[in-house]
Amino acid sequence: MPNTNEKYDLEIEALIQFSDALTDLWGESRFAFCELRQPPEPDALCALDGQPLHIEVGHFYGTASDAKELLGRQGKSAATSEEKRLSSLVPLDIRLLTPLNRLLADKATKSYHAPRVWLLIRSALPLWDINDFTAHLAEIEIPPAHPFEQIWLLCGPQASFGVLRLA
Repeated sequence: MPNTNEKYDLEIEALIQFSDALTDLWGESRFAFCELRQPPEPDALCALDGQPLHIEVGHFYGTASDAKELLGRQGKSAATSEEKRLSSLVPLDIRLLTPLNRLLADKATKSYHAPRVWLLIRSALPLWDINDFTAHLAEIEIPPAHPFEQIWLLCGPQASFGVLRLA
């Protein structure tokens, strides 16, 4: 689990990446990050076409070993050689889609006292891009009831991996 400063940095990075991806997608700068918020509010206040928009941000990392590696854990918190080996044996579709679907199910249970809330999820694994997620759309489980106006997936740790609207 990321610490508070790390969580803050990850959210900022995801929002900047999302802004870059939307600029590429829409061809203009319609989206702007304004500020991070504290729970129980959604993670960020942004603006879309000058109107307030709240964004809840989530990340998924694959396996626990992947998370330790991607978050730069060291010492006793680092992934062991055995954990890395076992992680590498998990098929990529399971390694990525299982934590994504778990995160979608978890976020769907939340409630927010804010109008216009979008969910932004970022894959921290550089193993798949938009083409891979698009090929597996049928396996991405969007809960039928959720509090979000839209759900977006950043398909990797950089804007070049693509962005995909899931709902």
